[in-house]
Amino acid sequence: MDKFTQTGRRQLAGRAAAFAGLAATPLLQASPAFAQALKILMGIGLTNDGAPHVFAMQRDKLLEKAAEELGFKLDTEYLNFPVLLRMLQGLAAGQLDIGMLGSTPTIRNLAQPNPAVPIMLAGGGIKFPLQVPPGSPIKNLDHLKGKTILTIVGSDLHLVLNLMLRAHFGTDDPKELGITVKNIQAFAELSRWQSGIDAVLNVEPVGAGAVSSGQAVNLLLNDGTTGPAYEGPEGKGAGLKIASFAKTPFNAEAYYPHRIWWVAREEFLAKNPKAVVALMMAIHRATQITNKMTPDQVIDLASQDWFSDRAAQRPYVENILYRRRGWSWITEGDARTLVGLSQVKSIYQTALTGAGVTRTLKLSAPLAKDAWERVAKEPGPEAFAKTDAGDLRGKPHWEIDSWSL
Repeated sequence: MDKFTQTGRRQLAGRAAAFAGLAATPLLQASPAFAQALKILMGIGLTNDGAPHVFAMQRDKLLEKAAEELGFKLDTEYLNFPVLLRMLQGLAAGQLDIGMLGSTPTIRNLAQPNPAVPIMLAGGGIKFPLQVPPGSPIKNLDHLKGKTILTIVGSDLHLVLNLMLRAHFGTDDPKELGITVKNIQAFAELSRWQSGIDAVLNVEPVGAGAVSSGQAVNLLLNDGTTGPAYEGPEGKGAGLKIASFAKTPFNAEAYYPHRIWWVAREEFLAKNPKAVVALMMAIHRATQITNKMTPDQVIDLASQDWFSDRAAQRPYVENILYRRRGWSWITEGDARTLVGLSQVKSIYQTALTGAGVTRTLKLSAPLAKDAWERVAKEPGPEAFAKTDAGDLRGKPHWEIDSWSL
């Protein structure tokens, strides 16, 4: 890890710790050196797969350089949020201009008046393991009835659990099955087994770290494949496809087709479209840079908050959606997941409509087209049209007028 990365991480951590007081303090205090620069306050997550892009943008000044190409200067300040749900407050209150949200907070955001606008993908593709302790009597989903499961309540992890239950039992409400869902108090709790807990719906690479340290054993993954702890009608052990997975709406990819979204506050986007275009260009270039790195190079750059060891982090890096795709643009298939997932009533109070999601994404579609053209139209149309990639794609963001959600 180079000196710059160490310094950047300390600054991010320090600013995150101070976030509780932001509502009472001025946020946009430009230094004399940036008196003529546009100030952006960005919420980011360093515990997830968006971290490589953040550190690449910082290290190589990708955002600042893109802004200079467009004829202006940017002064960017980053705030790290270990649990992405908490960025919603900052965005809703106007304390953040840009955020990085999982699909669960993005869906809640889109159900609000004047929501933050999705602009690109920050990651996705996580397998989210359902785990039990070594020697657990829980061998399959049927054995979860009446048990206590630890996760991040109200998050993407909670959504995965409920989607597993819906496909298998026909209900996405754990209470109907006598299941108690407990919330973590700190993110690190997912890396070691807690007393009084029967199972954990975890997140990678933290879950893989818990496995490698002997704390947990995988029972079932987000893609419907079993782990070593599994024993049921399909057989025993890892690598089996659980039969009830076929009932999930997104079985071409996962129970939950995981996405992390870059979003921009609508007012900021409307007033500073060139800044959003610069960010999109920077994200695309960060994708290109990190995709050329080996997994170990990505780990050296960005794994400081991943709560796991290198052996657990390598497969996690390889599975990140933008690494498999080679790009981070939003597609019709990505947007469709938001509409479908919002129908899970045990998580969301308000279901989204295709028309509503399209209306919001249209605000950023022209900017995405501008950014795509400025980065040499990479990738070409064939990348979006690919149907055998194992993830939900479709027409790109800038062809939104022909989408059907």
